[in-house]
Amino acid sequence: MTTLLSIPEEAALCRAAFVGVPVGAMTWHCHHEQIAEPLTEPADERIAYILSGKPIEEQALRLHLFRPTRDAAITATEATYDATVKPAWATYDAAITATEATYDATIDAAHRAECPDCPWNGRTIFP
Repeated sequence: MTTLLSIPEEAALCRAAFVGVPVGAMTWHCHHEQIAEPLTEPADERIAYILSGKPIEEQALRLHLFRPTRDAAITATEATYDATVKPAWATYDAAITATEATYDATIDAAHRAECPDCPWNGRTIFP
């Protein structure tokens, strides 16, 4: 197991590692369930959240492991992945949106016909 420093020391090292690293850069362990992912906000905001919103017993390890990647191949692979996957997700999202509209309209019409006295307001049967 890694020997951890104090939380303030790990926070200082983490901040130093991200000097000049832009949003969108690839990182290690930004979140505990994902090994690598791009920054979606400045690293300082994530560090502040770790210090304010995560259990104290997790903070040093999270700060110790949260780092920018240094391997250019990871950045290149991420770019290829995005170029391939983002258009596919856009197609998927458009199909879901169109299908959900039809589905919702069908359900609403059938519900009105079959439950004419129903108090359903879109969220609950209780007014």
